[in-house]
Amino acid sequence: MGTVRQYSKLFTCLYDEPEPVGSLGRGTHYSVFRAVEWLDVTRRPLQLPQIHDFAIIWDEDHDERVIDAVEQIYMAGLLSPIQFIGERKGGLTAIVAARYYFSGTEAETETYRRAVEAIAQDQPDPWHAMLGSFDRSPGSPHQNFFEGIINDSDHKILLYLANIDSLWRLGTHDYRPTVAASPWAATPMPTVGMPGEALPPPRPPRSFPPGGILPPVVGR
Repeated sequence: MGTVRQYSKLFTCLYDEPEPVGSLGRGTHYSVFRAVEWLDVTRRPLQLPQIHDFAIIWDEDHDERVIDAVEQIYMAGLLSPIQFIGERKGGLTAIVAARYYFSGTEAETETYRRAVEAIAQDQPDPWHAMLGSFDRSPGSPHQNFFEGIINDSDHKILLYLANIDSLWRLGTHDYRPTVAASPWAATPMPTVGMPGEALPPPRPPRSFPPGGILPPVVGR
């Protein structure tokens, strides 16, 4: 197996289709990426980071400018809900987990979409942004809508995206080492302070999106 091409220094490409595969839409193909997140799928701060796997959906021109936009979305603390993202015909479509899409009010969802669109509009070739939802639960088809991420019928798009998700289990999840733990892993780390002195609890992580807009959800 050859080396997987890497597009970014901020997240890793796990799987890459460099050109169209099959006959869905207009040259549809995809790549899967992995990032480290300090926000969960609903953008609430985490005490420990999670792994976040997401897919970029390409069309026939494989426009790699979308990577710059995704990097900015990531650094703004807006990536963790996103399962699929893609650019087509001058528009950037982000498909978020239904758990996030329906976790807040319509106004909060629209605020999130506008934050993503502000980044899309700030690209050298500005894009408008659309927000869709993906729910892997078979009993919730009404929570799937795709906002033109692929130029085809919703039925075919759902099958395609669900197949990617079934192969890669997209979204955020706890980190689990893939190799046997080192014997040193069980050794307690030395503490700083007087013997028997309790250490203070860790401070909660913080996020600073550009301009201070749309801070992470802390709680309700």
